[in-house]
Amino acid sequence: MKRLHGASRALRAGLLAAAFATVSGAWMAATPVSAQTSARLAAIVRLTELDIREPKDSTVRVIIYATGPASVAIGSGDLQPLTDTLRLTSLPAITADVSESDVHIRLLSSGRLKGGGPVTGGRAIHLTASGRHIVLLKGGMGADTVTDPE
Repeated sequence: MKRLHGASRALRAGLLAAAFATVSGAWMAATPVSAQTSARLAAIVRLTELDIREPKDSTVRVIIYATGPASVAIGSGDLQPLTDTLRLTSLPAITADVSESDVHIRLLSSGRLKGGGPVTGGRAIHLTASGRHIVLLKGGMGADTVTDPE
């Protein structure tokens, strides 16, 4: 008789655990994805310390592109979705939303880029990078340089 009583307790505990798992799983499935992503902060990089080192000519040619969805602002402008490669002939401050993809800044003219600035909403707090091809990493993780074949 004692064994049956213990078995029913185990059965009740198992049913209670299964009910809890089902209810919590249904709640997570009912939460919209947009609500989950909006709770995450956007990773914004503000490159305010931009310079070209060792330029051999007076023309500046810079391109900016992304590997996926990204927004970029040039100078004091507002963030705009980056739908095509930006081509610049000067080097103003650049703000980039790197929440969903890497943003590439590549110097086509002579010299080397040196850039740095604060990061909000990412793992990095401040980043600096130097080279002809700088990559602002997705999620505000920092920056990297790419050695392009010449």
